[in-house]
Amino acid sequence: MTLPEIRQAGPEALCEVHAINRVCFAESWSLRALEDALCAGAELRLCVGEKVWAYLLSQDVLDETHVLQIAVLPEARGHGMASALMLSLMEAKRTQRRILLEVRSSNEAARRLYQKLGFARIGVRPRYYGARPGQAAEDAEVLALDMERDALP
Repeated sequence: MTLPEIRQAGPEALCEVHAINRVCFAESWSLRALEDALCAGAELRLCVGEKVWAYLLSQDVLDETHVLQIAVLPEARGHGMASALMLSLMEAKRTQRRILLEVRSSNEAARRLYQKLGFARIGVRPRYYGARPGQAAEDAEVLALDMERDALP
């Protein structure tokens, strides 16, 4: 699979984003919540080929950028889409002080990606992710990339 194009999008892409959201997250956001995030100034990046394969939703708050969500369709994982989305964000946010995100403690693949990109753990949010059937609530690791000091890959 060739790496699809990374581009910014707006509300016109929310139906496709919502469909990916529902596949990728047990605690999926409603279409309304995604619309509200865009109305509040969130930015949406897509990984697009013959269809939308992945997305990244981020929000600037003063001199920080917070990654609200990043999702890749299961059949497209392992092809560098999450990495391409993150690198696109990092390039666009060079003037920000830092980029923040939360990642599920058990999400080894995502944690490896963020570590490779230079993110460091700055905290833990206990039981941040709600319990799922047969599983306990899960902690989130809070990660940050200091844009002033860290060299971008």
